[in-house]
Amino acid sequence: MADKLTEAEIEALLPDAKGWDRHGDMLVRSWRFPSFRRALEFVNQVAPLAERIDHHPDLILSYRNVRVELATRSVGGLTKLDFQLAGEINEIPTDR
Repeated sequence: MADKLTEAEIEALLPDAKGWDRHGDMLVRSWRFPSFRRALEFVNQVAPLAERIDHHPDLILSYRNVRVELATRSVGGLTKLDFQLAGEINEIPTDR
Protein backbone atom coordinates (compact mmCIF):
# COMPACT_ATOMS: atom_id res chain seq x y z
CA MET A 1 0.00 0.00 0.00
CA ALA A 2 1.25 3.48 -0.84
CA ASP A 3 1.85 5.96 1.96
CA LYS A 4 -0.19 9.13 2.24
CA LEU A 5 1.89 12.14 1.26
CA THR A 6 2.54 14.98 3.65
CA GLU A 7 1.46 18.49 2.75
CA ALA A 8 5.10 19.40 2.01
CA GLU A 9 5.49 16.39 -0.31
CA ILE A 10 2.28 17.28 -2.16
CA GLU A 11 3.40 20.89 -2.61
CA ALA A 12 6.74 19.69 -3.97
CA LEU A 13 5.08 17.37 -6.53
CA LEU A 14 2.29 19.70 -7.71
CA PRO A 15 4.44 21.77 -10.11
CA ASP A 16 5.27 18.61 -12.08
CA ALA A 17 1.58 17.67 -12.38
CA LYS A 18 1.05 19.93 -15.39
CA GLY A 19 -2.60 20.77 -15.97
CA TRP A 20 -3.82 19.14 -12.75
CA ASP A 21 -5.50 21.03 -9.92
CA ARG A 22 -5.73 19.99 -6.35
CA HIS A 23 -9.23 19.79 -4.92
CA GLY A 24 -8.83 18.82 -1.28
CA ASP A 25 -7.46 15.29 -1.23
CA MET A 26 -7.75 14.81 -5.00
CA LEU A 27 -5.92 15.72 -8.18
CA VAL A 28 -8.40 16.77 -10.88
CA ARG A 29 -8.05 17.53 -14.56
CA SER A 30 -10.63 18.03 -17.33
CA TRP A 31 -10.42 17.78 -21.10
CA ARG A 32 -12.82 18.80 -23.88
CA PHE A 33 -12.62 16.79 -27.09
CA PRO A 34 -14.00 17.47 -30.56
CA SER A 35 -16.42 14.52 -30.35
CA PHE A 36 -17.94 11.98 -28.01
CA ARG A 37 -16.01 9.24 -29.81
CA ARG A 38 -12.66 10.95 -29.16
CA ALA A 39 -13.56 11.52 -25.49
CA LEU A 40 -14.41 7.84 -25.15
CA GLU A 41 -11.15 6.86 -26.86
CA PHE A 42 -9.27 8.95 -24.31
CA VAL A 43 -11.02 7.19 -21.41
CA ASN A 44 -10.13 3.86 -23.02
CA GLN A 45 -6.49 4.96 -23.18
CA VAL A 46 -6.48 5.82 -19.48
CA ALA A 47 -7.86 2.41 -18.47
CA PRO A 48 -4.78 0.27 -19.26
CA LEU A 49 -2.49 2.75 -17.49
CA ALA A 50 -4.62 2.46 -14.36
CA GLU A 51 -4.78 -1.33 -14.62
CA ARG A 52 -1.02 -1.65 -15.05
CA ILE A 53 -0.28 0.07 -11.74
CA ASP A 54 -3.51 -1.15 -10.07
CA HIS A 55 -4.59 2.39 -9.26
CA HIS A 56 -8.01 3.40 -10.54
CA PRO A 57 -9.22 6.97 -10.98
CA ASP A 58 -12.75 8.25 -11.17
CA LEU A 59 -13.47 8.89 -14.85
CA ILE A 60 -16.41 11.13 -15.65
CA LEU A 61 -17.43 11.16 -19.31
CA SER A 62 -20.07 13.66 -20.35
CA TYR A 63 -20.51 13.97 -24.10
CA ARG A 64 -17.23 15.59 -25.25
CA ASN A 65 -15.90 16.26 -21.76
CA VAL A 66 -13.76 14.01 -19.58
CA ARG A 67 -12.88 14.70 -15.96
CA VAL A 68 -10.32 12.54 -14.16
CA GLU A 69 -10.17 12.51 -10.38
CA LEU A 70 -7.20 10.90 -8.65
CA ALA A 71 -7.01 10.00 -4.97
CA THR A 72 -5.96 7.01 -2.92
CA ARG A 73 -9.08 6.14 -0.98
CA SER A 74 -7.34 3.49 1.14
CA VAL A 75 -5.18 6.17 2.81
CA GLY A 76 -7.66 9.03 2.59
CA GLY A 77 -5.51 11.33 0.51
CA LEU A 78 -2.84 11.62 -2.14
CA THR A 79 0.05 9.22 -2.69
CA LYS A 80 2.90 8.97 -5.17
CA LEU A 81 0.65 6.68 -7.25
CA ASP A 82 -1.73 9.57 -7.89
CA PHE A 83 1.08 11.75 -9.19
CA GLN A 84 2.55 8.87 -11.19
CA LEU A 85 -0.77 8.19 -12.90
CA ALA A 86 -1.34 11.92 -13.53
CA GLY A 87 2.02 12.05 -15.32
CA GLU A 88 1.24 8.99 -17.41
CA ILE A 89 -2.19 10.33 -18.36
CA ASN A 90 -0.52 13.57 -19.43
CA GLU A 91 1.48 11.55 -21.97
CA ILE A 92 -1.69 10.51 -23.84
CA PRO A 93 -1.98 12.57 -27.05
CA THR A 94 -5.12 14.68 -26.93
CA ASP A 95 -4.78 16.67 -30.16
CA ARG A 96 -5.96 14.13 -32.71
